[in-house]
Amino acid sequence: MANSATGILSRLTFVVCGTISVLIGNLYRNVTGAPGPVTHAHWDALSVSLIAVGGFAVVLAMLPSSWIAMGPGDQSPLLVPLKMLGGFAAFSYLLTVGLYFASSSWHPSPRLLFSLFPACVLTITVDPSLGSVLFFLAPVDAAIHGSVGAVVGAVLVFVRNRSH
Repeated sequence: MANSATGILSRLTFVVCGTISVLIGNLYRNVTGAPGPVTHAHWDALSVSLIAVGGFAVVLAMLPSSWIAMGPGDQSPLLVPLKMLGGFAAFSYLLTVGLYFASSSWHPSPRLLFSLFPACVLTITVDPSLGSVLFFLAPVDAAIHGSVGAVVGAVLVFVRNRSH
């Protein structure tokens, strides 16, 4: 992630997606946890994984590009996390919009629903309209899953670089 426009944009994207993931993970923990001080709150595996992935995406944005690159001047591996972020985000956006059009007879468990669509924790008491799904819930889910894609892409690049 060099200092080019692509590098700065990818770093900013990682920070935004990672921060959204951390915030939604913390909100999910607060909604599903017992009331009381944070030290006594319930730590669910989903909230911990969202916070961890989001934190790792933010840390990834702060790493020097030389730690990821294979060699001097080789910029192709630096685009892998960004491409993975885009792919995961696009798939998640379409999946979230598809949930809106899913049959009303389909009643998944809340745990499954929140695992696949973490932004649904924001609409826990209401049924969202198509506009709120298209412009709010789907982009938040895309950011969360995009941070997962960025982390997966960075790990793939790191493992591939260390194996050579």
